[in-house]
Amino acid sequence: MSFREKSAWITLVSVLICFGAYFTELFSGLGNSNHHFGGLGSVHLLLLATAALVALQVTLGLIAAWTTPKDGRGPADERERQIQWRSHTLGYHVLMVLALFLFVPAFFGHRGVEMANFALLAVVIAALTVAVAQIVMFRRGV
Repeated sequence: MSFREKSAWITLVSVLICFGAYFTELFSGLGNSNHHFGGLGSVHLLLLATAALVALQVTLGLIAAWTTPKDGRGPADERERQIQWRSHTLGYHVLMVLALFLFVPAFFGHRGVEMANFALLAVVIAALTVAVAQIVMFRRGV
């Protein structure tokens, strides 16, 4: 497995863990009067999720670099550049569609930090899309 494929797996797993926990906590507190979706407590939770994401990605990235032979860490070849271009294009389109649909929560009266959380969810989904697309393309040999 090349370093770039390992990096895609690292992104997928770390984003799922960190922001999966963030959004699970955020959405599970919807019915709780002490924990409002988008309240100030979510800012602290967001900082914790972001710090955990950075720590996880740096640690796993170092392990991936250490376990990948030198030939797997060289400059990107044409295939790897094409995989990166295609996956980022797909992620961009997903992000644009989700950004257009931000009017839905706004229509239902969500404001401020709540809308920022919906926008963050769109970014997270787009990042997951890029990682999954890269993994699929590396596996298929595109």
